Amino acid sequence: MSVSTWTPVGRWTGTVSHDGEVDDYTVTFEPDGSLSVTTRKSTGYGSWTVTADNALEFSLREDFNVDVTQISPNGHHAAYIQIDITARREGEGFTGEGKAVVHGPDDVVIYATDARTEAHRLS
Repeated sequence: MSVSTWTPVGRWTGTVSHDGEVDDYTVTFEPDGSLSVTTRKSTGYGSWTVTADNALEFSLREDFNVDVTQISPNGHHAAYIQIDITARREGEGFTGEGKAVVHGPDDVVIYATDARTEAHRLS
């Protein structure tokens, strides 16, 4: 059995779709298994792991920027999102699905939704 040497280490750009919206993001996967993500309205940090020759999982907490008033679809003020994604490598990119759990300023869960993502590596 061959051992995969593929990792997502590097900088990627992509989109995430949820609740009829599409948001752009940039993510950097570090060699130590950490990651950082930026969007127009948030920043986040988390971790990743390769789970198979063509698969990875990543998890992150994405905090909304202080100048952004983010309201969840059910009308509550949102402070951050906990995101967990299972992804598959497809050619030079990846696609994935998972959950996004939105928390209010008091850490209470106010909303959860399915999320889909696709991304490609930046050169």
